[in-house]
Amino acid sequence: MNWTLIEAIAAAGNLAYTVLMLYERRVGWLFGIVASAMGIALFMHQQVYAQAALSSYYVAIGVYGWWSWKGDGAKQIPITRRGAKFHALMLLAGTLLALALAFTLKLLPDARFTGLDGFATAFSLLATWMLARKILENWAYWIAADLVAIVLYALLGMWWYAALYAIYVVLSATALRRWGREWRIAHDLP
Repeated sequence: MNWTLIEAIAAAGNLAYTVLMLYERRVGWLFGIVASAMGIALFMHQQVYAQAALSSYYVAIGVYGWWSWKGDGAKQIPITRRGAKFHALMLLAGTLLALALAFTLKLLPDARFTGLDGFATAFSLLATWMLARKILENWAYWIAADLVAIVLYALLGMWWYAALYAIYVVLSATALRRWGREWRIAHDLP
């Protein structure tokens, strides 16, 4: 099987998904579902099992996102912001989940880079859920998860994904600014 070709196609699909999410386009969820389904096989092959599980989660949350953004499109769900208490809880939950994943992955004799895999997975889980709910700060969580994922993919020699995640960091920063501007406009703030 040509894993490099699968990786390149999945990376392209994931890039399309992210750009479409940046512009709040519902069809982006479909790109995410297909690319994530490809990612399951890719990550199983690479023996990064939390990433494979994460891709399974992406398929499921993609269906949820597609459903929750129904109707006239994503504009039906407003962009919201959450306070410091919410984010303190999310950071605590993400840290505990990352540690639990890393510990669990260490029990698998062929699992690779368990700490990086656990961190990237935990914070990607949180960011994806927040994206489906259109919580503005999801993009900051993506930046943190994606920076760690770049290191993970580089260590695995998955250069398409490492490059994709470098692009994700830029897109997430752009989306954070864009969604922030839209949130301020919706709330009549400067």
